[in-house]
Amino acid sequence: MKNTVLLFAILIFAQGCTSISQPTASRALVENQFVTPAVIVGVSLADALANSSVGTVFAVQDQAVVMGNKFFAAVGLTCRKLTLEQSGQAIYCLNERGDWFKVNKVISEYTENDMQEADL
Repeated sequence: MKNTVLLFAILIFAQGCTSISQPTASRALVENQFVTPAVIVGVSLADALANSSVGTVFAVQDQAVVMGNKFFAAVGLTCRKLTLEQSGQAIYCLNERGDWFKVNKVISEYTENDMQEADL
C-alpha cells in the first residue's frame, strides 16, 4: 500500500512540473543584419584582414589598428576581431561572395575581460 501511495505522489508531482508554461522572448536577441552587409570594406583593409598576422599594427583613417585572431562565427562565416585605438573593438566577417564587411553590434556583447571578471 505504501508503494502505491508513493507512486501516485511521484506521478502527481511529475505532472505538475510538466504543465508549467515556459517563458519566451518577446523579440529576437540577434538579428541577421550582418548577413547582408550595407558597406563592404576597401581593398587595402580587405587585404589586411585576409593576410595579416595576429598583432600586426596598421593605420586605417589615421587611427592605429591591431589585428586580432580569425575565428569561425556561429552563422558560418569567417570573421576577425580588430582593436581600434580610439573606438575599441570591431568585428569584420567574410561573406559568401568573398567580401569583408563590418558587423553591426548586437544587443549584448562581452569581452574576454568581462569573462575574467565574472570568474573572480
